[in-house]
Amino acid sequence: MKFLYWIILLSIGCCVSACGRDASSTKTSKNTITAELKPIQTRYYYSGMIQPLKTVVVTSPAEGVIEDMAFHYGDQVNAKQPLFTIYSDKFQTDYKTALMQYIKAKTEFNNSRSQLTEAEFLHKNELISDDDFKSKQTTFYTAQLTMVQSQDALSEMLKQLNIKGFNLYALTIQDIDKITRALHTQDGSQKLQVSSPTKGVALLPIKSDSTEAKKFSKGESVKQGDLLALIGDVSGLTIHINVNEFNVNQLNVGQKVLVTGTAFPQFNLQGHIASVDRQGQTSQGGLPVFPVEIVVPTLTTEQQAVIHMGMSAKVEVTIESEPVISVPLAAVFEKNGLPYVKVQKNNKIQDVLVKAGQTTENAVVIEANIKAGDNIVIAS
Repeated sequence: MKFLYWIILLSIGCCVSACGRDASSTKTSKNTITAELKPIQTRYYYSGMIQPLKTVVVTSPAEGVIEDMAFHYGDQVNAKQPLFTIYSDKFQTDYKTALMQYIKAKTEFNNSRSQLTEAEFLHKNELISDDDFKSKQTTFYTAQLTMVQSQDALSEMLKQLNIKGFNLYALTIQDIDKITRALHTQDGSQKLQVSSPTKGVALLPIKSDSTEAKKFSKGESVKQGDLLALIGDVSGLTIHINVNEFNVNQLNVGQKVLVTGTAFPQFNLQGHIASVDRQGQTSQGGLPVFPVEIVVPTLTTEQQAVIHMGMSAKVEVTIESEPVISVPLAAVFEKNGLPYVKVQKNNKIQDVLVKAGQTTENAVVIEANIKAGDNIVIAS
């Protein structure tokens, strides 16, 4: 009988022990996290086209016809390297006019200088009045200014020509016949040499919404001021993106960005925001957008060999908020149509009414009734 009593007690003890293990298992099935203040990162993605770090324009100096092109668009070119030869009858006429005006201005300057020298002698010996002397001075200064202006105009035209064998600045009015014969025998006065102003890559002008990029070739007519090419600095790159009105105020100049592209998946380029337009433009959908310029300041030689102007690119911009308290989405539940969070205090779990704010992919910001250090219970 006594033996049976101990068996019954042992059985009861085992049951109590088993029940205790079940209760402990139920308690540890809940995950507890500690609320803390930390910023929320939000990533935005924009698309754009790769453009040079900076560009210098090459324009036609006169109306004419392209006679020769010493490059192909996309070629690397050096400073002062010839790009275009333009045949222009009009430029030849303008050149002759500029040359004659320079020689005339030079002659008048020499005459006025001689007259001023004579006037200085006469004025010193009180043979002419102060007014007469000042008049000679004014005439000299005016002639000097006219000569400088005409010399500059001629110099600009000579930059486009390939005339050899003449020092045109040394010619005087007595050499007009010689100049005329030289212009008729030199075919170079009709040919304008357009050279690259700097080192870089010769590119087609970039298309805009209102203007189509024009690819010039031999035999085509050009007008004065036509955009012939762009010389691009490809040691780095720029990308222009459009940002909507809801996000533009979150962007700042100098903010870091990540640039990637489907054509160069092996590279993650580090860049920054160079400028943010504060005046919106109307997009095709009718909504306002704000142009933003992204700059990647340097590209390695390996990157330059793979990344080409005109390729598409994706720009990733990460926005960090002020430090806030956020909890996993699974921690928030609804009761009576209101959001609640379970908080563990003194080994007790309480349902706390909260104010939910911004929601991200995995978390929700809690704006009230939860403070840093609170233990939040998430049911598994």
